[in-house]
Parts: sequence; C-alpha cells; structure tokens
Amino acid sequence: MILRWWCSVFSCTLLLLASGCGDEKAQYDVQQKVSGVTWSTRDNFSGWHSLWDKKSWIVALSRQTESLKKRDNLKDAVVHSFMSVLSKADSQFAGPDMAAQFSELLSTQVMAIPNFEKTLLSGSGPLPVFGFGTVTFRQGIVAFQQLVLKSSVFTQRLQDLRGGFAGEKFLAALMWDALENTPGIEFAEPNLESAIQRDASALADFQKTQANTKILGVGDVMPQMDGKGQSLVAVIDTGVDSSLDAPGSALEGRFFRNAGEDPQAGKKALNDDDGNGWVDDYMGIDATVPKGETDPGPGTIPGSNDIGGQGAACPSSAGLGKTSQSCGHGSHVAGIIAGWQEGDYAGVCPLNCKILPIRAARRCFAGKNETTDVCEPANEATSFNPETQREFDGGITDAAQLAGLSYLLDLESPSNPGQLATNVVNLSIGRYFSSRALSLITRRLFQNDILVVAAAGNQNVEIPMFPAAYRDVVAVCATSTASGGDEDNGDSKTSAPALGERYKARFSNYGDWVDICAPGSSITSSQPSGSTIQNSGTSQAAPHVSGVAGLLKAYRPSLSAAEIRSILLRYSDFDFLYGLLPDGRRVNADFEFSPYDGVKVFLLGSGELSALNAFFSLSDISKARVSQATSAIESGDTSQVTSGCIVSNLAANDPRRSLERNSSLPVTLLLGFFFLKFLSRCKKKPG
Repeated sequence: MILRWWCSVFSCTLLLLASGCGDEKAQYDVQQKVSGVTWSTRDNFSGWHSLWDKKSWIVALSRQTESLKKRDNLKDAVVHSFMSVLSKADSQFAGPDMAAQFSELLSTQVMAIPNFEKTLLSGSGPLPVFGFGTVTFRQGIVAFQQLVLKSSVFTQRLQDLRGGFAGEKFLAALMWDALENTPGIEFAEPNLESAIQRDASALADFQKTQANTKILGVGDVMPQMDGKGQSLVAVIDTGVDSSLDAPGSALEGRFFRNAGEDPQAGKKALNDDDGNGWVDDYMGIDATVPKGETDPGPGTIPGSNDIGGQGAACPSSAGLGKTSQSCGHGSHVAGIIAGWQEGDYAGVCPLNCKILPIRAARRCFAGKNETTDVCEPANEATSFNPETQREFDGGITDAAQLAGLSYLLDLESPSNPGQLATNVVNLSIGRYFSSRALSLITRRLFQNDILVVAAAGNQNVEIPMFPAAYRDVVAVCATSTASGGDEDNGDSKTSAPALGERYKARFSNYGDWVDICAPGSSITSSQPSGSTIQNSGTSQAAPHVSGVAGLLKAYRPSLSAAEIRSILLRYSDFDFLYGLLPDGRRVNADFEFSPYDGVKVFLLGSGELSALNAFFSLSDISKARVSQATSAIESGDTSQVTSGCIVSNLAANDPRRSLERNSSLPVTLLLGFFFLKFLSRCKKKPG
C-alpha cells in the first residue's frame, strides 16, 4: 500500500509539472502582457494587505445564478455560506441568531452589465459571469474578528497566531474561503486601492510651437480636423472641474452631456430618466456611489450622480501655506486631452473630443491646520465646512474602477440607441497588484470597441503596473525632451537629458509590457479655478495617447478599438525613441536588447506617439512610416496562453525558441518512457 501511495503522489507531481503554472480557476487567468500571475493570493498577503481597506471584496457573479442580480439575494447567499464555513469549525455558528448578527455586519452591491455578455471576437463564447458585486463588512475586519471571537475554537486559533499581521491574514483567508464557497460566486478578490499616478493666435499655430504637441505633429493634423466628427473620451480619475466649462475657459463646450438625464429639460431630479440604472448621470458619475443611488456626502462634485447631476466647481482651500485641492489631477489630465486656453496651452484634441468625467477617488477631508493628507475612514465625512476644513482626493479602489468602467458599458449614445457612447477611456492610475475582475472588464471594453489607455507608472522600474499591463490596455511610458524642471527632481542636472535629446523620462516605468511612449515631462494644462500648472508623470503621457486615439476616431468613426490601437503602435515614431542623435549616439540604447539572435525586445514600446504619422496612415499612406519595432510588437504583443499560463511575448515567437522546443523533444520522450515504466511496476506490485 505504501508503494501504491507513493506511485499516486509521484504521478500527480508529474502531471502538475506537465500542466505548468496556473490557478484553480484557470479560466479566469489575468490577461496580461507579461509572464507570471500577479493577482492577490493568500500567499502574497504581505504584498497587498496595505492596499486593502480591510473590509470589502470584489466578487464575480455566475451566469448560472442570475438571482444574485438582486443585492439582497447576494447578501443572503453570502451570510449562509459564512455560517456554513464557520459552523464546520464550531457548531455555535449554526443558529439563526448568529446569522442575524452576521447579516448586520454586511452590505452588498451588484454591478450586472448587459454589454458584458457580448461574445468575444475569438469565438470563444460569452464568459460564465454576468457582472460583479461587492461585499463589504461595514465595520471592517475588526467587527468580523469580534464575531469570530465568540467561538472558543477561533479564539484559541487567534491567540496561537498572536494577532497582528498573522491574525489578519487568517481572518482574510477565512473571509475569502466563505465567499468563494458561496453558490453563484465564481471568484472573490480583495478590493484594493490604486494610486493616482502623480510625479512628484490660431490653435494649430500654437500646437506647432508647444513642445509636446509639436513632437506629436498635432498642429499639422488640426487643419484637417475642422468640421470632422466628435469622439468621447472618458477620464476615470479624481473628477474634472466643471467650472472649466465656463465661457472662455479651457474646456468650454468639451463636457459630454447626457441628454437623457438633462435636468433643464424638465425632467425630475433623483430619477433614472434614461433607464440605464444610474441616477442623474447628466455629466458623468461619481463611481464611489453605488449604482442606482445618489451621493449622501457634502455638496456636489463634477462627475457626480448627485441631485441634478451637473456637478459643481471643485473646492480649493489653503492651510498652513499648503493648497489642498480636489479633482486637480483629473482636471489636468482632461486638459491635455481636450483643453485649449489661448496663450497658455493647447491640448491634443480640443476640436473633436468630448470629456466624460468619472470621479473614482474617495473624497477626504481634514482640518485646515493638519499638514498631512491622510484619508482615514473617519475623514470621509458627510459634512464639509470650507472655513475650517480642506478637501483632498483619496485613492481609487478596484470597486470604484469597476463601477466607472461598467458605467461605460451601460451608457448608450443619446442619438444612437444601442450604440455605446464612449470611444476611449483614460486611466492615469495604477498599482503593482493585478485583479482578475479588472482584467475581465478591460477585455469586455475592448471587445465593445472602447479603447483603454493607462499610465505605466512613475517609479523607474520594470515591474508591470496595472491596469496598464493588461493585454487589451495600451500601456504608456513617458519621454522628456528638455533639461531642467521636474526631470532634475533635486538631483544633479547632469542626470537630465540635454535640450533636444529624446530620453525616457527619468521617472517613467518601462518593460516589455509597455506599448508606446508619449511626452510626460513638464506638461502644461488646467487646474481647478482656471489657471494652468506644469506637471510631470506617466499620468501626463497617457492622455496624449487618449487624445490622439480620439482624433483618429473622430476622423474615421468606423475605426474599431483594435484598429486604433494597431495604428497608434504601428505608426509610432521609432527613430525618435530609438534612433541616432546628431553626435552618433543611439537614443535610449539601454532599453532595447536581444534575448535571442535577431529578435529585440523594446522596453519602451513601439516608439514615440505620432499624431501626424497615424493620420497619414488614414489620409495618405505613402507618407506614413511604419515603426521598425512593429514586427516584434505584432508577433507577440497580445499574450500567448499555454496550459493556463501567460507566457512572455516577443521571445516566444523567435525561430530559435522553436528550435529550443524541438531540441527538448527527446528529453520529453525519455521522461515519458520512464514514467510509463514506473506506472507498470506500480500495477504489478500487490497490495
């Protein structure tokens, strides 16, 4: 019997080795551009626990259990599952009184997305989920622990772990097990928080002289865009200051208005007039407010589903010489896409792009005399006194990202019912942990012809940043063309590029998961109150790509998201990013290398964004230059999935890699021979 047991163990081990990496829910592998599974797991709790609010979870809802579209049904199912899991360890949790106590701790929300069910272009069929939900412990993990401590079994377990980090890990695993054992929940993951990617005369004539738009060639494109169509770019961020829509302001006439919710047309406030499930989404939404509800917090804010929905000017206040401003980041991003303030700056697509503001950052408040911006739950107040308090933006949770992205799948064009209104979405946010839910929804957006553009991050590392590193997202790194300014960042000026050189911005992340670069150093754009400011970061690079994508869609509305993505990468400026300088040196030579003979991996993507080259690809193909990185990019930019594993892209397509695979065949056959011999010996041995 011992020999037979060892045979079984050995057989299973070989089978696991043969099947490669993966997850017990392999059909939900994160569709990213790089190898390795980087979503949250029990084993890497130490990496993600500081990004978790310690109270809320994202759950994927099964198509087979559509009764969970009602959040009360979801809550009942979760409570029943928790009681079942806990009662297996201690029968005390089996009674109805305990279930009632547990129910008091929970709140649930459901994001059922009709357009999420669209069949994939690959023909693989619809996914077995119809949307997502959130499960929140109102008082967090502390309240859950207090309930668990009513059991002597769990009390002893937590005492053995001595509380602290180990105790939290145990409680989180307990929550996770109960959620994933709930009938109708395909998978669960912690609701993590992403950081906003901060770092630290005629329109065309102005664009030809302004450094960033001059690099892109936007000024040469703009005369051809007059009288062309419109495209809609969603900015999921901190919110966008609606006062910038005032006459003469930088975003005048650029905000999208949902005519189906127009309060000026005599329609009632606090109603879902257009029937898309979102209350008063006249000018975007506040994605931190659950679908179907209105914001209970103080005042209204752009990108809001408050009463009327129009939003209001972003508040600004000062304390101890420090200005604290809400929605400044989102306003700056929106200005790069579509702003135009004569004499100050010009955005990329001011004639043809509309902005859909979606606020996803938490609203945080602190006393004017407080010097640090710490967004604790206690600071998420329901009242705000501008005389004594200042407001600032908190982080962006996965739940808020999901809500904002799912809204885009709900929002149809008022003039063309059945057609989604949004063409491009800009995400100048990110973190280093992935999410299966966000990976799935970015795929759905892409298949529904919404191009997702995201910032690569500002830590000067090769580690993949999400959502930028997802397969169907355009990841944007930043370049700099001038010395001084933010590029110095307190270091020696020799570390910054000399005037005219085209280096990777010193802060920008990089890697084979990056798709393209764009200007991101000392970019002028709007801030709340109408003045301008220069900021640097991949947050500033990403909206350049979003703006050019919007230009292409406006010029040729029939273009799909996949076609726009291909044009941006295929016709980027390779020489600008990897070519020779006048003195013979190669630009960014450290960011291209060859893992195999004849195959290069470009760590800054296909090249520098080029509006002019992309436009030529549609208007005069004889003038369009194809990036020299295109053959490598196109051969593997969308990840290969093998045995449930995501493998790295470019090298897998090299002929020498094929030779490696072929040369390993004899070894594989030899191992197979010994494996079969071993099995035959196992069968011959008695007992």
